Amino acid sequence: MISAIDVWKFVHILLFVYWLGADLGVFLLALASKRSNLSFAERALALKMAMVIDVMPRLSFALMFPVGLELAAAKGYVDPSGLARSASWLISAAWVSIVIGMTKLEGKPVAHTLAKANAALHWALLFVVVGIGTSSVLGHGPFPAGWLGWKILLFGLIFFCGIMIDREFKPMLPAFTRLATEGSQPGIEADISRAVDGAVRWVLALYALVAGIAFLGTAKPF
Repeated sequence: MISAIDVWKFVHILLFVYWLGADLGVFLLALASKRSNLSFAERALALKMAMVIDVMPRLSFALMFPVGLELAAAKGYVDPSGLARSASWLISAAWVSIVIGMTKLEGKPVAHTLAKANAALHWALLFVVVGIGTSSVLGHGPFPAGWLGWKILLFGLIFFCGIMIDREFKPMLPAFTRLATEGSQPGIEADISRAVDGAVRWVLALYALVAGIAFLGTAKPF
């Protein structure tokens, strides 16, 4: 018989695969978009595909915490209240709506508002989740102080990586617009490379955190 643990574990793994796998595609396409030896059409296609694929890791990230909470509860690691469960799913639903709205309404004024809401949500969740993780690691709960507390803390730090990735990559689009109208020039290429390279550093930091989280979740070393 399929148990709640089996269902939540399957969903958790699925989210992890789509998060990291799709993000790797975004990573490689972003690197391709800064290659000045490619035609503008090839670079523009790479950038467009990166932005399309980027929706999947963002959605996976948004759903990871409530799914992980349900899995931890099913395994008996935590006993969250109904309020905590409802709050995690409501926040996740709002986050998913923002991500989808940013994608569907791209180019419209409301998309800029949604992007600001997304950034504000990331900052809020950074402090909340890191606070919960730190409290848990110190033995004050609400999660056990061992591997699960550290897993929550590392997960919280991913929000900062996401904030910095968006911040570093932000100059990319205006630089690319200039590339389309003015052609390849050293200053424009430098701006593009700076934006991509700056984002890449934080992407690698995110990968390190995700690897650490995966290790803690599977090995449970302490």
